[in-house]
Amino acid sequence: MKFSYIFSIPAILIALAGCKTTNSEITDLQPQWDTLRTLANPDKGWYHHQLDNGIDKYQIASDSVLATFPGMDHLYLRLCWAYLEPEEGKYDWSYIDNIIEKYVPLGYGISFRISCKETGGAPGSVPKAVGGIFHATPYWVKQAGAKGVDRPEFGSPSWTPDWDDPVYLEKLDNFHRAFAEKYDGKPWVRYIDVGSIGEWGEGHTHFSTRIPPTVEEIKANINIYLKNYTKTQLVVTDDLIYWNKPETDVQELLDFVLANGITFRDDSPLVKWYVDTKLETWSVSHPHFFEAVYKTRPTVFELEHIRAVRQNGYWLGTNGADTIPGIGVSGAQIFRNAIHLIHPTYIGYHGYLEPWLAENPDLTKELLNLCGYWYFPKSAEVTEVSNSKLSFRIEWINKGVAPAYSVYKLKVKLKAAGNPAEIAETFEIPDSGNKNWLPGEMATATYTVPLNNLPKGKYQLSIKLFDEKSGRPVELGLKVELKDVDGFFKIAEINY
Repeated sequence: MKFSYIFSIPAILIALAGCKTTNSEITDLQPQWDTLRTLANPDKGWYHHQLDNGIDKYQIASDSVLATFPGMDHLYLRLCWAYLEPEEGKYDWSYIDNIIEKYVPLGYGISFRISCKETGGAPGSVPKAVGGIFHATPYWVKQAGAKGVDRPEFGSPSWTPDWDDPVYLEKLDNFHRAFAEKYDGKPWVRYIDVGSIGEWGEGHTHFSTRIPPTVEEIKANINIYLKNYTKTQLVVTDDLIYWNKPETDVQELLDFVLANGITFRDDSPLVKWYVDTKLETWSVSHPHFFEAVYKTRPTVFELEHIRAVRQNGYWLGTNGADTIPGIGVSGAQIFRNAIHLIHPTYIGYHGYLEPWLAENPDLTKELLNLCGYWYFPKSAEVTEVSNSKLSFRIEWINKGVAPAYSVYKLKVKLKAAGNPAEIAETFEIPDSGNKNWLPGEMATATYTVPLNNLPKGKYQLSIKLFDEKSGRPVELGLKVELKDVDGFFKIAEINY
């Protein structure tokens, strides 16, 4: 039991006038919901491509604008292997560590994709070209005997390794062992993509050989990640599983991913081909992949490069809200509805931070609330008040598109009503039950706290959720007038 002095807020009593409860009454909290207030909560939100298509794209121009970005959770670093191991066994982590050292102390997380195939030239996308061939996989891997294709039939002259070549797999394994020793399990690492196959690590080779990776090749690469990353969530793109494959192979790979605790990301929403051919599923090609994983592991949404979306005429007006001619819906509608199918905890706009936020201020806030979890207490009912304990029941609803994957504490405060200087008692319930609050479903949880030596009288019952690992509160979708200076929301009054 903890004690703390608090101050009363008259607006709390005004907001709940007519909603007081006795021991057997239910307090209806729906009139106190706030579905517009922006909630930047732990374990969810936006991410920014700080490194992508090389070392120069999507640099943050203004840290002050970054600080105002609603719910910016982490930076996504996609960099090719050749930058990080220019010579065998000699690692250059500076491209990554410079970002980590600057932004992690500010509270941002990091996620990774290390690619083995890029389509852009050097310098920029890859550190160098050898004989006019771009090498995202280090050139020394080829010199060591790894087989591959120098000049593919399509796209740029970029080297494509044979994805199951034993030399390639050996060197790749060695690299990821070193990478995992440095980064696996760090508390600020959100996830690591399996990025060793396909253009930009996306699992397809549409812009080079157009030869689909086989089931055996894909499993061999995934197994390297499973072997080395034992603490961090692994992610695969949906393209890696389905691109140009027969349905039997797709099912086998899907089963393999599910059995190994891996989750999915979609890099294709609002890509022109998918808008043109998959509008009925809002440019999401395989919604059932995400349906299969989202209840137990976080999924990731990556918008097509916003520059390309604009050029294709699919992002019109402020917040992308204008209707696309010939399609009948707006870009924002496609984005929003795709989120409902992918159930993402993390969402990215794939472009420069400052113009995105300036052009989409309202949508950024709206989608922040929608992604991941978004908790509302629907009602509160005190079920028992005795000399020794207080029991109460809360009916919860999660208006987000995903559950939370971490346990949050419920902190409970009892304050004698009407006395601003009264000592309040606070209690902690280690597990609020929040992992069971699935999207769109009602969930009821009963809580009990001790009342030893508490004087008789009328009390305000207040709560807040708290994430122990980040040290941050989990904001609820209630009006701020119900919130006291310590971050507790008043939900009921009791007579004891």
